[in-house]
Amino acid sequence: MNQIGSRFRPALGGLASWLVLAVLALLYATGSSSRDQLVTVMLINAVIVVGIQIYTGNTGIVSFGHVSLAGIAAYLSALLATPSAVKMSIIPHAPFGLAHVEMPPVLGILLAVVITTAIAAVLGLAINRVSGLTASIVTLAMLFVVNAVLTNWKDLTGGAEAFYGIPVVTTRWWVLAALLAAVLAARYFWASRVGLRARAGRDDELAAASMGVRVVRARYFSWVVSAVFAALGGALLGHLLGAIQPGTFYLSLNFLTLAMLVLGGMNSITGALLGTVVVTVGSELARWLGDGPRLLGVDLPDLPGLSLLFQGAVILIVMLLKPEGIMGDRELDHLWRRRGRPVSEPAEAPALPGAEPAEAQSAVAPGATVPSAAQPGRPLLAVSSVSMHFAGLRAVDGVSLEVHPGQIVGLIGPNGAGKTTLLNVISGVYSPTGGKVTLGEEEISSLSATRIAWRGVARTFQNIHLFSGLSVRENIEVGAATAAAHRPEVHRAADELLELSGLGEVAERKASTLPYGLQRQVEMARAVALGPQVLLLDEPAAGMNEAESEALIGAIRAIRDREGCAVLLIDHDLHFVLNLCERIYVLDAGRIIAAGTPDEIQKEACVIEAYLGTKAGGASGQVQVEAVV
Repeated sequence: MNQIGSRFRPALGGLASWLVLAVLALLYATGSSSRDQLVTVMLINAVIVVGIQIYTGNTGIVSFGHVSLAGIAAYLSALLATPSAVKMSIIPHAPFGLAHVEMPPVLGILLAVVITTAIAAVLGLAINRVSGLTASIVTLAMLFVVNAVLTNWKDLTGGAEAFYGIPVVTTRWWVLAALLAAVLAARYFWASRVGLRARAGRDDELAAASMGVRVVRARYFSWVVSAVFAALGGALLGHLLGAIQPGTFYLSLNFLTLAMLVLGGMNSITGALLGTVVVTVGSELARWLGDGPRLLGVDLPDLPGLSLLFQGAVILIVMLLKPEGIMGDRELDHLWRRRGRPVSEPAEAPALPGAEPAEAQSAVAPGATVPSAAQPGRPLLAVSSVSMHFAGLRAVDGVSLEVHPGQIVGLIGPNGAGKTTLLNVISGVYSPTGGKVTLGEEEISSLSATRIAWRGVARTFQNIHLFSGLSVRENIEVGAATAAAHRPEVHRAADELLELSGLGEVAERKASTLPYGLQRQVEMARAVALGPQVLLLDEPAAGMNEAESEALIGAIRAIRDREGCAVLLIDHDLHFVLNLCERIYVLDAGRIIAAGTPDEIQKEACVIEAYLGTKAGGASGQVQVEAVV
């Protein structure tokens, strides 16, 4: 019971404020039928806009298709609830015997929402397999197709003419209940693990997949949930107006709802509501001015289309001056909670996960024996004759290496040697051209990055891949959500890692606002949150000074000991690699040219040649390699 309460509490947080605003709006509307109609339409638009926000805000895909879902629901509800006598005059040859169907409007609305959601669920299977601009174009095509069907299927819809006689049953209180349900669902979805995963995919699909997120599935769920409220808004609008036509749910309404969402902020439920109010009031004022009223004794000229001009100007100005909208990604209840709470800044750079202070660590000289938790026997990770070709380029050419349980293995080589490409193959970003990758006893070469992450392979990236729109805590929770079965476990795991890494003071800050070094630490903490068997680190010491590199050595060993995982890392800092790794592989031109302990690697002539571009002469190989550090 407590778990259920904890899941609903974030969703309930902002409802009180919106209830107050809605009641005030309704009270304001009393006493004038035209004003009452305006406010009711505004609240219906808010239901549709919040529905769009559930999808667009969590996935980053601007949808032009939700208005068409509203149109489908409006026509379905009209077909089910309009009196048969009226339908016989509009659509006497309606298929499926719909001309003779007549049910209570409430039942018709509910059934229309269910059927429309089912249609959206089928369409979403295709729409959500693409992303970004491509997905937006697909939803735009959906808008055109649905409008064409509504216009041309005359036996079902009556064509371009108005479908009239729809029972006018929508009341202010019905619409208010629908809006509260939409806000509740939007907040609950935002607070859910599916919502978190959808936003992770929104910010960085590659990193999300590498954290075990099924991006397409999360996107699909947000589409289906959002469709419910687009459909509900459309059905309520039909039963408010009493007559609809295909143009009611076409470009004008689509442009209007998008203007509302863009103005308020696509990533904010509060923004969706605020944008609806501002655009409605502004459009109504522009319409009034466009009708040529008498103002201060002066008859103003008629300005047809001024309302649309206002909406276009709003979008243009907001996109230029404040692209994230008025609210950005903030919510009203969040602002209330943060009022008076100072933003904490870390006094010093937080420690890495499990790291001890630099002065408490004893540096290990290059070539010295490093304690290993590795066990003899079958390797945990085995790369066997792996090749990765891009057209004529052999980025990786027949590479074989092994990583045993608890072992820290280094992979070094000059720029362009194929190191990151090999990590991409191991982690499932690429499928190898040849060879195989085995984790334990299972071959994982053909698996996706998501499925490989499920099996316990976590990674960081050469170029930092954080979920820029999420907080530090949320970044870590994305990894923890893959490893943990229940939400409380996710929170506990995140809290523990935040404490161990010293990132607690910046936990609620956006990851994108942190300096480079802290972003590296967040990325590593997120990978550790996955609870990996194998941790792949791509240049973890990049940009660090000597003291920070020494701290990182202690951190990686602590992670290995705490998680019981093996580590395979790439880095150009030879001092760092020689001090940390128990075994090192040297890659050059896509091939392994040397392998051995740090002491052995320092003496390899081919390693010296690969790094210095010339054969060793005069001095010992070890001295020349150290000179590169």
